[in-house]
Amino acid sequence: MKIDMNGVIYSLTYALDCIEAEVIGVSENHAKWVAYLSALIGRTYGYSVHELSDLAACAALHDNALTQYLAEERTTEGFDVHGNHCLMGEKNVEHFPFHGDTTHFILYHHENADGSGPFGKKSEEICVQSHIIHLADILDMACHFHEISEDNYERIQAFLEQQRDVMFTADVIGHFYMALSKEQYMALRGRNIDELLNEELPHDTEEYPFEQVRAVMDVFGRIVDYKSPFTRSHSDHIAHRIQCMSDYYGYDRDIQERLYVAGALHDIGKMAIKNDILEKPGKLTNVEFVQMQNHAWYTYLILSKVNGFEDITEWAALHHEKLNGMGYPFGKKAEQLSRNDRLMACVDIYQALREDRPYKQGMPHEKCIEIMRKMVTDGFIDHQITEDINTVFCEKEL
Repeated sequence: MKIDMNGVIYSLTYALDCIEAEVIGVSENHAKWVAYLSALIGRTYGYSVHELSDLAACAALHDNALTQYLAEERTTEGFDVHGNHCLMGEKNVEHFPFHGDTTHFILYHHENADGSGPFGKKSEEICVQSHIIHLADILDMACHFHEISEDNYERIQAFLEQQRDVMFTADVIGHFYMALSKEQYMALRGRNIDELLNEELPHDTEEYPFEQVRAVMDVFGRIVDYKSPFTRSHSDHIAHRIQCMSDYYGYDRDIQERLYVAGALHDIGKMAIKNDILEKPGKLTNVEFVQMQNHAWYTYLILSKVNGFEDITEWAALHHEKLNGMGYPFGKKAEQLSRNDRLMACVDIYQALREDRPYKQGMPHEKCIEIMRKMVTDGFIDHQITEDINTVFCEKEL
C-alpha cells in the first residue's frame, strides 16, 4: 500500500496530544515539537536522513501508550506511569516500518543521566536517541520550548545547566547548543510547526507491505479504544467487519486495505472529546451531544492532513452521516454519499449495537438488524447494505 508514513504519524500525533493535554496538561503540538527538536539535535550527531526520520518518528510517538496505561491503571494497583507506559509504547511500535533499528528509543526515553530513571539505567547504558528524546520531551514540558522568546531561551539554559549530569548528559546538552544558539532559536518565532517539520524531514509516499501499515493503524485504533473502557475494541472490530464486507463485495485488494485503514481510524477524533462526555452513563445534554458530534469533524481534520488519504478521510469522517441529510458533521444527503460512505455508517451502527455501553447492554445480531431495518424505514441508512450485513454476520462472531 502506498502511504506517506511520516505524514500519518505526525497527523495522528494530534490525537496523542489531546490525551496528554487532558491528563497531564501538555501544550498543543507537544509531540511535533519533541519530534522537531529531536531531529535538530540528531542532525548535529551526523545522522542520515533515514536515521533522522526514525528518531523524529519515535520522538513523536514517545507517549503513544498513555491511554493504554490509563486503562490498565484503573484495574492495576501500584502501576508505575513512566516504566510501564515506556514498556507498552516500545511494544506498540515494534512492527512499525522504520528504516533501521529503533530498539529502546522509546523504552528508555525517561531515563536520567544519573541513573535515577524508572529502569535505573546509567547514561552509558542508554542509546543516544533516547537521551535526545528525553531532553526534547522535558524541555517542552518544563520550559515550554515552543514559546519562543529570548527570556525563555535563558530559562532553558538555566534549566539545562541545573540538570547537567542529573537528567541530561553533558554530551546531549552540548549538542542542543550546537543545534540551537539563541539566534537560531529566535528564528523559529512565529513559524508553524508543520512547516518546520516538513523542512526538516521528508514526506515521501512509499510502498509498504500491508502488514506493516496494519500494524501502525491498529496501534492508533487501540489508542482511541483505550480512551474509554466501553469502546475497548470498537475500532478493531470496525476494521475487521469492513474487511469482511469488502471481501463479500469483491473489492480489489487496494480498496479493501484502504477501507480497513478508514475503519481503524474512523473514531480518531474522539481523542479530542473529554472522557466525562464519552463515559457519561445518562443522556447527554444538548451541549454535550454537540460536543460528542464534533468527534467526526476532528476525524476529518486529522486525516485530511495526510497526503493521499482523501478517500480514507471521507469514509472515516462520514460514518455518522444519514441518507436524509440529518447526520453529521456535514449533513450530507443520499446523493452525496458513496456506497463506501454508507457501508462505513452501517457497519459502525451494527458494531455499536453489538457492544456494551454505559447506557445499554450489547444486543444479539437479530435485534441489531431489527433496529437497523427501522432506521432504513426512517430514511437514515442504506437498505441493501443493511441486508448484506445481515447475510455476512448472521453466523459470524467478531
